[in-house]
Amino acid sequence: MQDMKDFDKENIKESTVKKVNVIITSEAFTMEKVKSASNALVAILKWSSAMMQYHELLKIVNPKRLLVKEMNEKLTIVRKSLAEKRARLKAVEEKIESLEKMFREKKELEEKLQK
Repeated sequence: MQDMKDFDKENIKESTVKKVNVIITSEAFTMEKVKSASNALVAILKWSSAMMQYHELLKIVNPKRLLVKEMNEKLTIVRKSLAEKRARLKAVEEKIESLEKMFREKKELEEKLQK
């Protein structure tokens, strides 16, 4: 039972999958026949079938997991670049604000001097 719990279902060898599928898909290995032989074997059959289904799903999911990982890495790079650009934009905006303030002050001074 513990071996079943600790089973590395993420890395089932393809040779193992083929061997197990031959057994669990054979006509001599139906649920009814297994049940008549042993109730404990029913649980093993269900577990084996579930592991085979999980293996097949991993063939679909694992490439998507890799894609998600790649996209997250790219996203991290883009976010870092965005943060740098936002920091530069903030510095430029602060410089513009400073220049506009200086311009207003000079404009006020010019108006005072003209009066």
